Amino acid sequence: MTTTPRYHHALLLVPLYVSLAWLGMWLAAKPPSSLTVVWLPSGIGLIMLLLAGRRGLPLVLLSSAIANAGGWLYFGGSWGTALLAGLLLAPFDSLQSWLAWRGCGAPRRLLHDVGGLQRFFWRVCLLPPLLTTWAMYLINHALGAPATAQGHLAGLAMMTSGDCLGLFVVTPLYLVLREVPWPRLAGLTLKIAALVALPLLLAQGVHPWLIWLLGLTLIYVAIRYRIVGSSIAVALLTLASLLLLLSELGPQLAYEHSLSYVALSLMILSVGLAPHCIGLVIQQLDDVNHTLEQRVAERTRALREVQKQLETMAYSDSLTGLGNRHAFYIRLQEEQERATRRGRRFALALLDIDHFKRINDSYGHQTGDEVLRAVAVLMQDSVRVIDRVYRWGGEEFMIIFPDAGADDAMVPLQRICQLIGMQPVTTAKGELYTSVSIGVTEFAGRHDAIDALLGRVDALLYQAKRDGRNRIAR
Repeated sequence: MTTTPRYHHALLLVPLYVSLAWLGMWLAAKPPSSLTVVWLPSGIGLIMLLLAGRRGLPLVLLSSAIANAGGWLYFGGSWGTALLAGLLLAPFDSLQSWLAWRGCGAPRRLLHDVGGLQRFFWRVCLLPPLLTTWAMYLINHALGAPATAQGHLAGLAMMTSGDCLGLFVVTPLYLVLREVPWPRLAGLTLKIAALVALPLLLAQGVHPWLIWLLGLTLIYVAIRYRIVGSSIAVALLTLASLLLLLSELGPQLAYEHSLSYVALSLMILSVGLAPHCIGLVIQQLDDVNHTLEQRVAERTRALREVQKQLETMAYSDSLTGLGNRHAFYIRLQEEQERATRRGRRFALALLDIDHFKRINDSYGHQTGDEVLRAVAVLMQDSVRVIDRVYRWGGEEFMIIFPDAGADDAMVPLQRICQLIGMQPVTTAKGELYTSVSIGVTEFAGRHDAIDALLGRVDALLYQAKRDGRNRIAR
């Protein structure tokens, strides 16, 4: 059977599961402890199932069997007792991981919002340990585990809170940090470690009441770094609290060590929920703001496109794609001001398609439109890049020649006149021949008004028509 990369990732967690279990048992043997305050393998088992699904159950079963058998041997049990402990306890560890996995639902939605956080706490962290640790506790005592905790209820509470805390600490780290690049993760962890360590050191060195500054620190971390930061902070707080309690440096929360460990677990769970909640709320606000910004950007782009279309409609002729009369007036005024300011000249030409009314009457307006488009393309192809062609109205066109006199404009205008007269226009009704009459003049200086310029070029056009059409008058 072919294995998937995610199954291989889960397989790599087997030695981590066993190592963390043995580490927890070793810490439990250290005075004044009798059980470890946090059971990290419970979280590792859940991650195995998140990676490999149901196929991860045998891996959890194997990891638990090895861990429990090795633990019994470490505490002085026989080989037979160790093997029996591994066989009896492993199914309940696997059941706990399976129940937590089923409680996750869609993992990507688990810590996506406050509702997902509630589901995570009740259905992933709390319910699976409550349903399984009582059986594991009974098995341990039936096999003869030394009862160093005062009272079965206290021991059961320690096991339940330890498994619950393991799920609470490890799972968010996996869910939120798998998307964080390792360089950023390392730097972020160092910053948060310094922030968490400060109130702990103040509580040890100055006054125990300063430990309450830790709450403000966690809130700041959640606000600054969102759910990613709160997950790291809770994990570091758990580690620091465990080390302080095992070293008998931390505040004793109860007279009995077993109850101290239970109280510490409950404290970490309670303190950890607040920054997670704050981080998720702010993250949701960030997501909403990001979504709104995207929508605003999309609407802005859409409005700009509409604005461009409106500008095109306002300044362009829809039939030929040339600038319309409004655009022509704007450009003509700009060219007049530029020429006046720099002492330059420019030429202006007015073209009219000869006998265009006959084309419309004989072939229809659609054919006339085809002729207009063909003439517009030919004019644009015959002038310079800086020259501008406009549709003046009907079958009339204007051309502005910047930095050119009437003599300079004659060269492209003659080419236009010849090409239109010699080349037929291909239409749906066949090939048609036509011609143009052109009037051309030039700007006479700062005292030459626009109306006078337009009047001259219009008169020259009619002179070309009177002289027989298909010609240029200047």
